[in-house]
Amino acid sequence: MQILRKKTGSSRRRGSVFVEYLLLLTIVGIGVIVGLVAVREALVAELIDLADAISAITI
Repeated sequence: MQILRKKTGSSRRRGSVFVEYLLLLTIVGIGVIVGLVAVREALVAELIDLADAISAITI
């Protein structure tokens, strides 16, 4: 009976570690997506400013 308990406890521990890694990966993934969106917005704004500056020089 004790051997069965040890196996079940180990299996539960592995399952909980997997769930923790899955949650951590999900949070990191969401953070990466939010960061890439912020970088994209900043890059687009900078390129628009550059286009406006070039347009002002040629006029």
